[in-house]
Amino acid sequence: MEKEFVLKAEQGLHARPATNFVRYMASLPFTVYLIYKEFVADAKSIMAIMSVGLSKDSVFKIRIESDNPEHMKQVEQYLMENHLI
Repeated sequence: MEKEFVLKAEQGLHARPATNFVRYMASLPFTVYLIYKEFVADAKSIMAIMSVGLSKDSVFKIRIESDNPEHMKQVEQYLMENHLI
């Protein structure tokens, strides 16, 4: 399952929000990927997320390896609550 988002955080996905993002994604019981342009990053890896270099207004996708729509809602809720989207 995949969904597209636009990053709204003024500073982009820099160190602190990236660390929190990875911690949250690592707590989920399914695989999560962040896709930006042609790069597919393991959302549970800080090195992968930091290497993507998302800046404000970047269009990215989240892909989860789950057929449960509630799982995508969890991810989207996290992104909204943390003012990333």
